[in-house]
Amino acid sequence: MNSYYYRLTKYRKTKFIVLCILAIVIIDIFILMGNFSSTLYSSESLAPHLATFLAGSSLGHMMQIILIWFLPIFLLIMCADSYIQDYRTGYRYIVATKKGRFSYYKTMLFGNMSFSFLVIVCCLLFNMFITYLVFMNGEFDQGLSPDLFPENPLYILVNSMPTISNVIYIIIFGFFTSLCAGMATVLSWCFTDMKYTYPLSFVIWFSQILGLHHSLALIIQPFNEVNLEDFIFIFFKSTILFLAIITIGFIYKVKSDEV
Repeated sequence: MNSYYYRLTKYRKTKFIVLCILAIVIIDIFILMGNFSSTLYSSESLAPHLATFLAGSSLGHMMQIILIWFLPIFLLIMCADSYIQDYRTGYRYIVATKKGRFSYYKTMLFGNMSFSFLVIVCCLLFNMFITYLVFMNGEFDQGLSPDLFPENPLYILVNSMPTISNVIYIIIFGFFTSLCAGMATVLSWCFTDMKYTYPLSFVIWFSQILGLHHSLALIIQPFNEVNLEDFIFIFFKSTILFLAIITIGFIYKVKSDEV
């Protein structure tokens, strides 16, 4: 796995996308600083736990839209379409012959999933660290007090321990990022042409983002009013879909690919 990570880090496009993701979460901080420029560094500024990227407090939510909506495109460019390059160059024949088909595909799948998880989680934790420094004096909670929805135990729990909740939601988003990367990876195995892999990956991911009450976006954004029942339903609905695509694609490719 370490050799696969090393290979990914040598790609210019991988470095470029990592920098793009980092830039997106940093730009969101500057947007928030502009939104609260008149009260910045005072108690009237935004509470730090609401300034994190996933909390989505910046006006317009532009950075969140760019990263979350188009996440599969970022992941494909960063690492998930590496098989398409191997297929075109013939490198897959060399590696698969040496290591075996199962080992080759397993390493690529779990390598892309874990690498994507680490990149997203590290970038969002960095964003959280900076926002907690910049807005450390802020106390404005946008009216989102823990007792706003007394009938919603999940809302009360999340808002009663905001810092821990931010970290947990970052990990949850990292989890779905890894599943998205896995889904995009197996699609690149089955459709070795970018004009099919990219749109199909985007459509499948966006189908989970769409929806008012059962959108995946509801369980990756902390401090909203989604209840526990909807949270569990959305979590397992999306997880099962992505795992089904990954499992079917992996089994199909290992058994059908003639190396």
